[in-house]
Amino acid sequence: MSGDAVGDSGNVTQSLPRTPYQPYGTGIYRRELCVRVLPGFAVGELVDDMHHFRATVSHDGERVTDAVGEAVRAPWTTCPEVMGLLERLRGMPLEGSMLAAGRYASMRAQCTHLFDAAALAIARVGRGAGDVRYRIAVPDRRDGCSVAEIARDGQPVFAWQLREQTIESPAPFAGRRISGAGFARWAEQALDADAAEAALVLQRAAFISIGRSVDVEDFRRASDIPGMPRGSCHTFSDGTVERALRISGSLRNLTLHEGPLAEASDETPQNSRRGESGTGSVT
Repeated sequence: MSGDAVGDSGNVTQSLPRTPYQPYGTGIYRRELCVRVLPGFAVGELVDDMHHFRATVSHDGERVTDAVGEAVRAPWTTCPEVMGLLERLRGMPLEGSMLAAGRYASMRAQCTHLFDAAALAIARVGRGAGDVRYRIAVPDRRDGCSVAEIARDGQPVFAWQLREQTIESPAPFAGRRISGAGFARWAEQALDADAAEAALVLQRAAFISIGRSVDVEDFRRASDIPGMPRGSCHTFSDGTVERALRISGSLRNLTLHEGPLAEASDETPQNSRRGESGTGSVT
């Protein structure tokens, strides 16, 4: 796993440097969510500036028989603790919706990003959809506005005009908030399976993208970050957040990154390039 934990003294235990911060307003939040479907199992992988998690889900054609998580690059020392909790998905019927996994096991008790990777893998197997690669780009909001874009296997799917946490256009998304559970329920009911899947992936990324406004490398403990909602995941739950320490150097600046985002996990922080402006392509 990339990086080193920050000890109680505030010192990094080894030599990996902090990631240079791309000032908010000049960068692009990028995320990639991919699934490879193979006989008897599927591998979901999620990568963005703060995270790189991999979920391997085995099945017998009807139900999940095993689910294993891997923390390739994690922001907090407590994130790898819950890789084994994916096994709670064992026995889950294979269904074609990304929301199905969350109805079977609690996402908030786990690493939500790892859970997203597993949920997508299960959904792809459940409806026989095969491999997929989603790429998302959300430039930093300026005057509260941005455009969140998603491509599936290199082909553009959606581009949402955002103002803060609300989609302004296009229809049928206009007026819907990207925060809260209401969007997910609406998308599953109103859209076909492929469109709903892409919309859920983009909603999650657009919501999380605002996290770039905080340089988390400035914080030694997760409990020091202001405004983080308790109970949103394992690390930010009571009893865990107080002991969650920053893994220094685990962030990556992805504004100018080309090619698969997973390659960035092999870079050192000083080679993670800073961009000059918040513009760029999703594909």
